[in-house]
Amino acid sequence: MTSQDVRQKPQGSLYATFLKLAPEATAQIALPGVIDVVMQAARAGHAPTVQELVALGETEIFARVFVERLRYLFRLRQAGILRAAGPFADLKEGLYLCNAKDVAEARLVLENDPFYRAGLIEREFTVRRWLAAF
Repeated sequence: MTSQDVRQKPQGSLYATFLKLAPEATAQIALPGVIDVVMQAARAGHAPTVQELVALGETEIFARVFVERLRYLFRLRQAGILRAAGPFADLKEGLYLCNAKDVAEARLVLENDPFYRAGLIEREFTVRRWLAAF
């Protein structure tokens, strides 16, 4: 998605993207307190700071990519593209639920994610159209 695509509210279908995090990502996210800080910041409508994540033990390089990723997801959410995103409890896999016109557009949401571009999400992922009843 380009920045212009992010600003436009999409028309289309609902797609679920199932992804696997790279082991390095799982290890960094699983550090004590990281999920709590991220969820607290997300509920407040923003990403945590790099300094907050580094203070919890994340490497600065990882924390910078993580914050960039969270900001990307917030922009998609504000644009009405991303409905929900997050890891499963094991922190090894995750899910994006997004509005898109087709599978190709839904794939772009993940392929433009800073985590994916940094190799922190495995290259193989699944996108499926979801026929939500309500």
